[in-house]
Formats: sequence, C-alpha cells, structure tokens
Amino acid sequence: MTALDPARHTLTLSDGGHVTYRKLIWSGGGDPRRLPVPGAVLPGVFYVRDKGDADAMMQALSGGARRAVVIGGGYIGLEAAAVLRKLGCEVTLVEMLPRLLARVAGEELSTFYAAEHRRQGVDVRLSTGVHAVLGEDAGRVTGVRLDDGEELACDMVVVGIGIVPAVAPLIAAGAAGSNGVDVDFCCRTTLDDVYAIGDCAAHANPYADNAVIRLESVQNAHDMANTVAKAIMGEKEPYHALPWFWSNQYDLKLQTAGLSLGFDATVLRGDPDTRKFTVVYMKAGVPIAFDCVGTMKDYVQARKLLESGAGRIDPALLADPDVALKDLI
Repeated sequence: MTALDPARHTLTLSDGGHVTYRKLIWSGGGDPRRLPVPGAVLPGVFYVRDKGDADAMMQALSGGARRAVVIGGGYIGLEAAAVLRKLGCEVTLVEMLPRLLARVAGEELSTFYAAEHRRQGVDVRLSTGVHAVLGEDAGRVTGVRLDDGEELACDMVVVGIGIVPAVAPLIAAGAAGSNGVDVDFCCRTTLDDVYAIGDCAAHANPYADNAVIRLESVQNAHDMANTVAKAIMGEKEPYHALPWFWSNQYDLKLQTAGLSLGFDATVLRGDPDTRKFTVVYMKAGVPIAFDCVGTMKDYVQARKLLESGAGRIDPALLADPDVALKDLI
C-alpha cells in the first residue's frame, strides 16, 4: 500500500489499484534502522526483521561464512550473537553505549549478559562505534572499520539497531504522530475509521504512568488487536494490558514483566553467579518491572503482583528469594 484517502476511505496499492474500506487496521510494524555509514548496503550485511532476513543469513552460513560482526547490543543483537556462536562462528559484538541493553535494562542485567556472552566466546566491544563497512572489489563485505581505526575482518555483518515505524502513508494522510502514529485508548488514530496496532502505535500506557510510548513486542500487538476487534464490534474497552517480553540466549531464558521506564532503584533477588536471579525495578518504593533470568516462578508471580497494583514493598522482602512474590500482594 502506498497511500490512503481518509475522506473517500480508499487505499492506493503499489500496483496502482485501489481498495475501499469501512474500517482500516494498520499493523505495518517497522523497518530495520539502517546503519548510517559507508558500505552498509554491501552484500553480506544483514538486517534482522523477518523470516526472509533469517533465511538469507542461513544461506550465507551455508556458503562458508564463519566470522561475524554483530552491531548493536540490544536484544536483537544479543540473540543473533548467541545463535551465531552456537553455529560455530567467531563473533564480535559492537555496541556504541557503555553497556549492553542500556536502553531497556539496569546495570545488573547488562553486566550479567556481557559476562555470559564473553564466557561463550563473543568478543564484546562496548563504547565502540562503527566508521564503515568494508568490501572487496566484487562488493561482498570483508570487514568493519571501527571509530578508532581498528579493522575487524569478517564474512558477514548483522545489524540490530532498532526500527523505524512504518507509518509514512498514515502521516501523509494527516494522522498525528511523531514517533510512530498516535492512537487513543481504543487504538484509534486521528483519522476517521483508521486504527493502528503493534510496534508502530504510540499510546498512553498505564504501566508507564500514561507516558506515550511504542512497545515492540508480540504481547502488545496481540492485545492491541483484541482491543480493536472489540471496539469495531461496539465494545470499547481501554487498552490496559501488562507488558511482557522474553529473550532466549544460549540456554538462558529471560522473562520480563512490566516496564522499567523511570526506575530510581533496583533490588537484586538471587545470585547472578548461579545464572538464576531476578532484578526488581523500583520507582518511589513501588515495584514497576521484573527481569527474571531462569526464574519462572518469579515471573509468573511478578505479573500478578504488577496487575494487582501493589504499592510500596519493603526492598528486603523483595530481595529474599525465600519470600514468594505472591505473598507480597
């Protein structure tokens, strides 16, 4: 789809055809953010977004690629690094910020995953930027030049530095939005009869003190879809789903409940050296999010605790793994 006319309720398709709608649900997601350096479009540079991207990387590995540079220390980059290591590749992970997961997690989790990836053989480079991607005469990638001039030889580059919300046709048609497209409590945009869900929908989230945010998660897309379906059928229920996420790296399973935005303290529950622990994010003495590594029971009970709207809780109780979270509700 290339454009829509909200007055006529019509869509213009890429082949020039038109479709009429009564209600439109926009679930465009986002496009991978491109690396803004020379060589970023060379063959052998991969952006992770869909199955086609994964298939292309597997084809490169089948063709003999064995040295990879992963750019980006968020969940996409870390998961890619873990898979590549399990497949026998030499992996260097480059992150421009001083720690991994800096935008989404506290230092406890960042420190743990940096140590884990290094233990698994990943060369983790923090506070390191990329100056250019290098290629041979035929065009295929041969390396990455860092900001300090060092060159890392590689056969493939995997870039995971976020997404750009795919909402251009909506904005061009007059929909409000600066980071994605704005939606109300029923996921309606400012265009008549047009809804938006998923990664691209900026909404006031009750678990973030009603700050307007986008959530890039399967949970958010599914729950927003339910909200829209009910609204179209006349059952207008405000979107009020607890955010949750997961990440699988090596044999570790991380499960997150809630949003840690604006946290002012953390409580460590358990011992990271055992590879089973929970980080509790606090704001004004109230738990607002939990990162649970290998602690399924904590995750299940944390969801119920957050959904209950529990107020201030003694940090000493939260820190004691022998105290069940369900008993603090």
